[in-house]
Amino acid sequence: MTVFPDRDDYDSPIGTRGGYVQVDLQCPVGHRFALIVANHKGAEFVAVVPSSAG
Repeated sequence: MTVFPDRDDYDSPIGTRGGYVQVDLQCPVGHRFALIVANHKGAEFVAVVPSSAG
């Protein structure tokens, strides 16, 4: 799990502005993906995206 700092850029993997939490996961077959949780101005965003971590 990685907590990214709150910045004014739209640099998260899901295009949100500000900080976010990324949890890197891998299934038993080897597929890698990241669970992203972000918050901006009271709105919560949750997404699963492909990941190359590991």
